[in-house]
Amino acid sequence: MKILAIIPARSGSKGVKDKNIYPINGKPLLTYAIETAKQCPEVTDIFISTDSPVYEAIAKEAGARSLGLRPSTLSSDIAKTADVLIDLITSLQHRGYNYDLVLLLQPTSPVRKPSDITNMLQILHTNQNASGVVSVSRLIEPHPYKLKIISPEGYLLSFLDNTSSELPRQLLPPIYKLNGAVYIVKVEYLLSTGNLINSNTLPYEMEEGVNIDSIDDIELLTYFLQTHKIRL
Repeated sequence: MKILAIIPARSGSKGVKDKNIYPINGKPLLTYAIETAKQCPEVTDIFISTDSPVYEAIAKEAGARSLGLRPSTLSSDIAKTADVLIDLITSLQHRGYNYDLVLLLQPTSPVRKPSDITNMLQILHTNQNASGVVSVSRLIEPHPYKLKIISPEGYLLSFLDNTSSELPRQLLPPIYKLNGAVYIVKVEYLLSTGNLINSNTLPYEMEEGVNIDSIDDIELLTYFLQTHKIRL
């Protein structure tokens, strides 16, 4: 079983300048993702996908490989992560490299352990019909049952049909969200559909982490690290 770890790191972020290489404890976020992949014995190769020569240099120093900078068409705000992965996978295939699984590690979702990846691979191994396994976290608030929309006539309506916001919290069904930490997808499925997840994707539940999208997120992550609630 050959596993390709890909760390996508586009430059030009708006919420936090260069958030993919923002230093946490003196180390770029990008480096944490690469180090996690390096600590997984199951991973065959680790590649960076970036549009920045600076990011590329940081990644190579941390132990990742590179095929050069990604095309500008895959470096915009609206570029899909799946398309970035497909571009790199097909480029590697043209060079004679073939993989069974792709492991996506986003630098801005750094709260994960190598053991999480190992556990996810074991889950996927025991469910051969699955297309992949993705990390999720329990969503407590706001619960979707409590969300509302305003109708064209000005009335307050449930966002989801046939749901009630008046249910006690204990009776609300458990809801999960993608936490962005780890995606493992079968290469064959990704290349044939262009998607990362579908109805055959398995979940792997993790505790809530921190996704870096604003300065507030960085301050929250720093606080959690200082109080030892999170370790990287």
